[in-house]
Amino acid sequence: MIEPPRETPAARTAGRWRSFGALVTLPLAVLVIAVVLPFTTFVVASWLAGWQLQPVLTASMSPTYPVGSLLVVGAIDASEVRPGMAVTFDDPGRPGRLVTHRVVRVREADGLFFETKGDANAAQDAFPVPARSIRGRVLWHVPVLGYAVDFLQWPRGFILLVVIPAAALATTELLAWRRRRLRSSPAGAAP
Repeated sequence: MIEPPRETPAARTAGRWRSFGALVTLPLAVLVIAVVLPFTTFVVASWLAGWQLQPVLTASMSPTYPVGSLLVVGAIDASEVRPGMAVTFDDPGRPGRLVTHRVVRVREADGLFFETKGDANAAQDAFPVPARSIRGRVLWHVPVLGYAVDFLQWPRGFILLVVIPAAALATTELLAWRRRRLRSSPAGAAP
């Protein structure tokens, strides 16, 4: 009677890695197609259109723009800003911070200034906004997507979108190289 060939330890290990790879590859492909691809398309299309994406971090504009929404902000000339518009501007009270509030009044004495107020705030903002600080007007918003954009700020976004995929690619290439090397080595030779 002829005995079937015995499975070598290298073949068993390779088989385990193949089944592990199949378990990881399908869900990862579904995630990329269902989430990452549409999100990337949205971000690139927004960039090509010249829009800014601004996550909503506070409830000052609730319920119009709830916390966690992503505002799509388009450029506007300050001379076109009218009362009732939601505009994004550099905060005169805290340089480097962007704020989105609604314009309640336009003042043209001593230059062009805008008085603003958050929809949920009881009082107007303390400082009038100079025309040079206007970044754009809110065109529309996407609920909940602001959480993802805020989460993906530097360095988390770089780690999640560049470092981890690069490490996964390097690992799979290294494993494939090792498998090819094991297959090409003579049966009795040590790898």
